[in-house]
Amino acid sequence: MFLNSITSGDFTRVTTSAEYPLGSLAWDNPDPNGSIAAKAARQGPTVWRYVFNDDGATNWAAGNVVSCEAAKGPGRGRLSPANSNVAGVLGVAQHAIAFGSYGWVLCYGIGEVLADTGGITADTGLIVGDAAGTADNAAAIDNVAFGWSLDAVIAGALATSFIRCI
Repeated sequence: MFLNSITSGDFTRVTTSAEYPLGSLAWDNPDPNGSIAAKAARQGPTVWRYVFNDDGATNWAAGNVVSCEAAKGPGRGRLSPANSNVAGVLGVAQHAIAFGSYGWVLCYGIGEVLADTGGITADTGLIVGDAAGTADNAAAIDNVAFGWSLDAVIAGALATSFIRCI
């Protein structure tokens, strides 16, 4: 379900009760009447997915890769298990979302991704890393990727990336 009543500030909102149907998608487009500088800072439109952190007392941090908790239903997420298939990726947290809370994860557009233990190389596809909730370089161009890195960063740092998991 696409929602069109969400404002940009709402995407950082985290609550302990549901405000939208789980799994809902919302489009956020830069203000066409805004200044060129403001539009450039936003780096284009984004799509967000509404999720519930159902991850066994684990809080999510900015950059964590979040996958579907398939046994519990759509929109219920957990840190992506190490080396898991990218088909289950719901999005990437762009802010903290505490366990037992509802919030939005970025599933399309420019955002930040947490680098795995080997870091991330610029201009490479991204797959789920060796540590839960992190991203790693795709080993080959035929690997299915959930995003594309725009930065080179060391392990544990945030890499600006194009995220595409819708």
